Amino acid sequence: MIMPNDCHYIRKLVRTNSILPGSIEQLVVDTHLTQCAECQRLLNMPSPNLLGDLLNTPPTPPQPPKIKPAPDQHPPRKIKPTPDQPQPRKIKPTPDQHPPRKIKPAKIPPSRGMVWVQSIVICIATIVISYLVVVGARSGWAAIRIVRNLDQISTTEVASTPPITDTTATVAASTATPVPAFVLPAGSDQPITVLLLGSDRRPQEKTPSRTDAVILLRINPQTQRVSLLSFPRDLIVSIPGYGAARINAAHVYGDVYPALGGGKKLATKTVSQLIGVPIDYTVLTDFAGFINIIDTLGGVPVDITKDLYDSQFPTMDYKYREVSFQVGTSTMDGVTALTYSRIRHPDNDFERTKRQQQVITGVAKRLQTGNFVDTLEATANVTDALIGHAQTDMPRDLIIAMAWQMRAVPLNNFSYNTFSDIYYGTGDDRYAMYPVGGAIKRIVTQWLSE
Repeated sequence: MIMPNDCHYIRKLVRTNSILPGSIEQLVVDTHLTQCAECQRLLNMPSPNLLGDLLNTPPTPPQPPKIKPAPDQHPPRKIKPTPDQPQPRKIKPTPDQHPPRKIKPAKIPPSRGMVWVQSIVICIATIVISYLVVVGARSGWAAIRIVRNLDQISTTEVASTPPITDTTATVAASTATPVPAFVLPAGSDQPITVLLLGSDRRPQEKTPSRTDAVILLRINPQTQRVSLLSFPRDLIVSIPGYGAARINAAHVYGDVYPALGGGKKLATKTVSQLIGVPIDYTVLTDFAGFINIIDTLGGVPVDITKDLYDSQFPTMDYKYREVSFQVGTSTMDGVTALTYSRIRHPDNDFERTKRQQQVITGVAKRLQTGNFVDTLEATANVTDALIGHAQTDMPRDLIIAMAWQMRAVPLNNFSYNTFSDIYYGTGDDRYAMYPVGGAIKRIVTQWLSE
């Protein structure tokens, strides 16, 4: 689906003439122009291929308009010769008479401006050909896969949550030097709030699922700060249109009752109402997507801060097994990282949310050390791993821009918050968690100021 903001961004890229041949911007523009005839028309592109237009594809010369006769004017009639009228004879040249020669029009030398344009075009063509020879078709195919995969993952089906004015928190400034960026979409240098939802849906399940991981991510490209805030899954909150229930159930009720807007949308609305802050985008992934992306990265390093043992850890096939972890740094594959993120019997749900944040940090470390954002083939593999297992309403171009801007953020610029100021329920629901009065506002203010 082509969104208006996509068209605005594409036209801005072309009109500012800031596209490097063979770059990701050119690929994005080319892909868009093949689908949007309106942009082709407004940009006066003779073909949907931007590279072809940069090589000065000549436009079709205008044709003189055809003059139609007036309604009261009859077209001239063709006069046929009468039978007794003599026909003109064709005069053949004599043998010693040469036929007239065809005179070729004189060549007009090109102007200095045209020579300059041709020189620029030749330089561009040389650069592009050299790039294709060096990088090869493999990189080009990888770039196409990235755009195609992001189009599938980025549904852009919901807009940002309406602003809620019940907050006084402000984002603190920082003296960190920003990462140099290429041409970015408008607004991509502003702080954004992303809701990360981890579904407990197993591969064989088709029913609506809960979101046992509820993590807010605040990204500030200008200060290069990333702040996380986790909520326990058993926290009792007000779900719009439904009533009081656990925060992890909002996704289920949204899918079960379509009138509430769908699972992802209702979960986003619930968390936004809870914290009193608008949420810009939501990312939802399931167990398989979590495992796939970590395995594609080649495993992630995780700092285990204490020994863990669980004799009754629930498995994917609804059985149980023993699991344990020892203190130290461990490179975890997808299954191990998922187990570490889910284990909770040795302590509690608050510690489990901290372990989930540790895994996110491990993913950030791996992305930086592996140079995945700058390598097309590796980035394409990462996006391949998410197809069918992840959804987001973040536009494709913003995903690319944010990944580029935050690719070298120092890990000490990450801050972590876990909401734990609660009291437990009683009776039949003694595991239910209720927030202490004013505690939500305090933790949100702290999260936004870091």
